[in-house]
Amino acid sequence: MMSRDLGTAAHDEVDARWQAQCGAVLVEFKRTHSMRDVRHALLTLAYLIRHEPPSTTAVCVLVDSRLSDSRLRDELKQLRQVIHPEIASRVHYLVDKGHIAKDRGRNTVAFSGSLTDAPADFYPWLEAQVAAERVRGHGPQMPPRQGVIAALAQLRLRNLAPVTIKRLQDTCGVSYPTVAAVLKELTQRGWLEDTGERGVRLRPLTVGEWMELARDHARLRKAQLFTDPTGHSAPEQMARRLARLQGSNKLPLSVRVGGVLGATGHFPALDITAAPRLDISVDADPARVAALLDAGLQPKTRPEQRVALAVHVTREPFGDEQGPESAPPLASELECLADLIEMGYTREASEMARHMESTNKAWRPAS
Repeated sequence: MMSRDLGTAAHDEVDARWQAQCGAVLVEFKRTHSMRDVRHALLTLAYLIRHEPPSTTAVCVLVDSRLSDSRLRDELKQLRQVIHPEIASRVHYLVDKGHIAKDRGRNTVAFSGSLTDAPADFYPWLEAQVAAERVRGHGPQMPPRQGVIAALAQLRLRNLAPVTIKRLQDTCGVSYPTVAAVLKELTQRGWLEDTGERGVRLRPLTVGEWMELARDHARLRKAQLFTDPTGHSAPEQMARRLARLQGSNKLPLSVRVGGVLGATGHFPALDITAAPRLDISVDADPARVAALLDAGLQPKTRPEQRVALAVHVTREPFGDEQGPESAPPLASELECLADLIEMGYTREASEMARHMESTNKAWRPAS
């Protein structure tokens, strides 16, 4: 059995866990050129593995790193001189080679490093994890200001408690001046809620205000459009493939379905009979995600080309919406509303915004 295990209390500090009858492997990915980062990762793995059965090993996997095997060997040797031998001997490193060689029709190991006795089926699993890590690691970013606004919209839509400026900074990965500027702008528009509680949050918005927020979001977020030269791609088919890729850990769960399919998940009464394209929201590299979904997709370069896939770059730090069983997660209502407006479904977007206005309630502290 092989699984990705990121949420349990025992392993919440590692990126992945491979499990088989012969034992487990704890995996920490590092995209770095700094030996200090590697040293910290190896020490963290040594600490965690103390609480594991003797059959468990741990490995730091270097992805797209310029660090040499010799430097890494020296670092591991130093670690093993100061850590208890029973623990230190179970901590390893691997360097991803970025390709899989072919040997007599079988995939050979595409990694080098100190871990040499892992079962053969560990490496295909690790290749898939590295591919997902690369998808997560590169790509355009949402403008910092819009990231804060999207996070505040999520708080409002989920009826979550107000949050501090520090929480917004940490969650959105932005500076204090960025958060302060956004809050000043929203205060001037009268959009912040005064609950008397510590922290900030949007007040319940009207239909017009949700539409205004979604128009701004559609205009400011980054997106890449892809076309299918064969004309055979279908949004529902690609959404099912997305679910399978997420189920096998080849795409992260942060890839979410928006557009007509996502909006229908939030608002079943949406008056659109068929989705013209698949819209997804990602915090990763759009081109890599598109290639995994359908290798035949190509970037749209001419106005007359039909859009098969629209990849919107965003983050949903407070989002927890799930689709139906065996379906990918849903993008937020704000993302879906922006998608509808972008596609020209203004009337349908207004109906969805009215639904959002009527169902969104003011937060009340627990009594």
